[in-house]
Amino acid sequence: MKLSLYQESRIGGRSYNQDRQVIAHSREAVMLVVADGMGGHLQGEVAAQITIDLMSELFYQQATPSLSHPNRFLVNAISSTHQAILDYAADHRLPEIPSTTVVAAIIQQGMLHWCHVGDSRLYLLDGKQGMRLRSRDHSQVQRLIDQGKLTEEGARTHPERNKIYNCLGATTDPDIDIGEKQLLQPGCSVLLCTDGLWSQISDSEMEKVFIGRAVGQVMPALMNVAERRAGSNGDNLSAVAVTLLDDGAELAGKPDTLDTMVTPPRYAGRQILDPNLELMHQEILGSKPD
Repeated sequence: MKLSLYQESRIGGRSYNQDRQVIAHSREAVMLVVADGMGGHLQGEVAAQITIDLMSELFYQQATPSLSHPNRFLVNAISSTHQAILDYAADHRLPEIPSTTVVAAIIQQGMLHWCHVGDSRLYLLDGKQGMRLRSRDHSQVQRLIDQGKLTEEGARTHPERNKIYNCLGATTDPDIDIGEKQLLQPGCSVLLCTDGLWSQISDSEMEKVFIGRAVGQVMPALMNVAERRAGSNGDNLSAVAVTLLDDGAELAGKPDTLDTMVTPPRYAGRQILDPNLELMHQEILGSKPD
């Protein structure tokens, strides 16, 4: 599998970054995960860090080199992550349970498998036909939109636009929204991002800029626009994205590309911004991080 890759996380107007994201791969499968931590300093980061660490570890254990049941893997991995967050909070007697959104995707055998909890989004964009798919947020404003009481434009400034009703780390089990699998062809792009990005970019803008372009040509500009529009009070903004390339594409010397049959399995990106979380990583996985 040959891919163009993009991955970036920016702090925006906040004093610290609670977003986490990862791209992991075997020879026959690629996993993308984005988590947007919620709550006070460190707490949201803890939940988001547990999410990407544990899901990546489970992926490498089970993608040998492909996953026998990708949807089942995603549901089980997210459920395990939720429990790990609860266990971590109990073991460390935290005053509140850390929580996070998660959106995750598996690309394998030309198919996209995906699911999400919360309001971090997945977009599937066709290089010729535009936007084929966008996940539906687990948020109060999305409920109002579904009921016909609010427009997409009105949701951008609604006072409850940041309230979600489904996350990892809640006292009740998360409702894992399993998306319908999608056939991928060369030129298709898959984007996972936090609300710091999508809240500033309309669907029509997203669709327009991806036509005929790969993620490396599009995403830096989208991140710049979103960060500028949000201004000094903007949220963290993070994204991982891939464009499926033709099997015959020549990648030698091209940055930000991946041939899964050539590059050894690895974390394509793992971000830790606090030394306390580095210690947490070792505790969760029982070993030092890569």
